[in-house]
Amino acid sequence: MKIILSVRIIFLAIIVAGIIGLALWLKAASGEDTWLCVNGQWIKHGNPSASQPTTPCTRANVPTSKRPDSAPLAPADEPTASFSDAHFSFSYPDWPVMNQEAVLEPERTKVAISNEGCAMVLTARLLPPTQSFKTSMEQLLSEQVSQANTRIIQKNITDKASHIEGEFQVEYRTLHTDQYGYVTSKNQFYSIVFAGQKDAFDTSCKPVIAATVKSVKVE
Repeated sequence: MKIILSVRIIFLAIIVAGIIGLALWLKAASGEDTWLCVNGQWIKHGNPSASQPTTPCTRANVPTSKRPDSAPLAPADEPTASFSDAHFSFSYPDWPVMNQEAVLEPERTKVAISNEGCAMVLTARLLPPTQSFKTSMEQLLSEQVSQANTRIIQKNITDKASHIEGEFQVEYRTLHTDQYGYVTSKNQFYSIVFAGQKDAFDTSCKPVIAATVKSVKVE
């Protein structure tokens, strides 16, 4: 039971912590104190003036959104930086580094950057060899969808990689996330997560995702 619990905690952190961490960054970056819907419960972010919402956060309404005219456009010749470990490397947009106070897991975070409308975080951790990566991801993803206000748009999970695209609501805004995960020959898991507001994701995040993912090298 102890081993199973450890696996559950680790994989839940992979799916939830990175995404929720980016949600907190989006709120912090805007200077808003508010209530966040996390795992079926309303949780304070900062010191919101409004009282706790009475609507169950698992059933919160998702508003119709329209892309604002101020949504940033990524240039075609986006400057890049690079990250390299013993068994994993990739190139990523040369955006400003995120404030460390907004990083949820600093000890596991290798890269944390953001532009005006998109954030990208790379985390790394060692996985236990006692359970299938694919099985654990599928189980915990299913649980997360049933417990939280999350909509999975597409997913592709194999024994060595994962791609999960989804949306979830943080109070009155909808966030879009795109996660790419890789397992190395040394059982290390590297997770790249892009996140931004749904109405700006296509212009602020999507233009750099393909080149970033294509640059990944795993041993």
